[in-house]
Amino acid sequence: MRRRKVDVAGSRTRLVAWALYAAAAAAGAPTCARALEGELLGRRFEIGGHFETRQVFRVDRATEHELNQQVLWTRARYTIADGLSVDVVLSLQNGGPATRASRGGVYDIDDVFQSLSPAFEVQEAALLWERESFDVRIGQLKYSWGKLDRAQPNDLINPERFADPFLLEEEERKIGVPSIEASYYLPERKWLPEQGRLTAVWVPRFVPYRLPNARERWFPPAAVPPASFPVFLPPAEGDAEAILVPVSLETRNADPPDFRLENSTYALRFSGFSHGLDYGAYYYWGFQTSPALRLTAQAERDSSSPAGFAGRTFLSPVFRRIHVWGADLAYAWEHLSLRAEAAYTRGRVFNRDLRFLVEDPRQLAPQIQEALERLNAGEESVPIDIGPSFVVRDALQWGVGIDWEMEGYELLLQIDQTDVLNNDVTLLADDHETTALANLRKTFWHGDIALQLVALYGITSDYTLLLPRLTYRACDWAEIQLGYLHIAGREGSIVGQYKHNDEGFARLRLQF
Repeated sequence: MRRRKVDVAGSRTRLVAWALYAAAAAAGAPTCARALEGELLGRRFEIGGHFETRQVFRVDRATEHELNQQVLWTRARYTIADGLSVDVVLSLQNGGPATRASRGGVYDIDDVFQSLSPAFEVQEAALLWERESFDVRIGQLKYSWGKLDRAQPNDLINPERFADPFLLEEEERKIGVPSIEASYYLPERKWLPEQGRLTAVWVPRFVPYRLPNARERWFPPAAVPPASFPVFLPPAEGDAEAILVPVSLETRNADPPDFRLENSTYALRFSGFSHGLDYGAYYYWGFQTSPALRLTAQAERDSSSPAGFAGRTFLSPVFRRIHVWGADLAYAWEHLSLRAEAAYTRGRVFNRDLRFLVEDPRQLAPQIQEALERLNAGEESVPIDIGPSFVVRDALQWGVGIDWEMEGYELLLQIDQTDVLNNDVTLLADDHETTALANLRKTFWHGDIALQLVALYGITSDYTLLLPRLTYRACDWAEIQLGYLHIAGREGSIVGQYKHNDEGFARLRLQF
């Protein structure tokens, strides 16, 4: 009698999915359409949130699959005393692109490469003290600085998770960091700007960005070296001949900076309003929160390989400090709004395309010949210097945008540019990376139907991203969204590397 194989991981996923669906059915009932409000021990509290399920339909079946995703997002606020309150945002996620997840649990704030399903996460947990001239927030916090859309040069405090880099909204992408924020509101004086505010942030412990596991759907293709590498070995007579050597990839988490005072991050922002102009100035001194990666390689003995050895590569994160000075401004006039933002960064890490790190395999021939001799002498593995996988350069990042609203139409147009200064190495991004962003939204039927088109074009890197979405609000507590993600262009670019990941998607969200 043949024994039936039990899929434990699949059973666990389905069990969690049904539990989340049941919670959503109760939370999304019409009687619970609004956030729960009331009093506890004589003090006010509010509880709300949403449940969301999303199904992705891949266009290219050669890409990694993606499971149905369920997300439960809960927000709670409790007033402890006058001017003193607690805010907590929790999330529980199951399925989605985390197909390499071998277990569920809570995300580790030290690791870059990790994938959990189901995953519980404290998005924010803050103690808020509000007074007339100042306020203080303490806890695990998220920040939203800058005035541009999607690419804010001065929004540097929070790292992001790249489990799904294009469909996640800003609040979902950001990872909360343990920090203290203090804001002082300037008094009203004729010689002071209106609505003047000075904000200082201290992050005592660095939290890195988060990348999916290798071979998951949104693992960056530009970080995956070729599966084989041509090695030129001299024959007994004549010219050197090429032999394909298998190459494997392994991701390794690196220890983040120690939890010490000298590894703290500091940020300052001053904002004000004068004569219709909303402006701000920024300073940031801390670790780079955008991805920076190092690729190393070694040769190992392998009797199954024609060359007698195989290549093994290791991808690990890099953590470096940066200095950033920036500013932004915005001006509104009737139906138009103008926005601009810029930042100068000292010592930023820029990644190379790791698929083409070695442009000419012959340049490694002397190293490989030496490695073969050492392997034949009995060594198990020998390191191979494949060159720098990133560079450290100063950079200027800036952008301008315009918003227009009229008769149900909302249009955003924006130009962004990143200038890598004094660079002579080919990077994944262009030395003068310029992108154009357009976001058009039109509402119908008293706002219950919204049609949106997001378009991103890499002018210098030659890539295109199109994201049309149709959203129907069935009632105050339920909405349905249908959309399609299209990516095209040069594979050797930040966005174009995902060109084979086109997808359609359907999403249901229930508010409570």
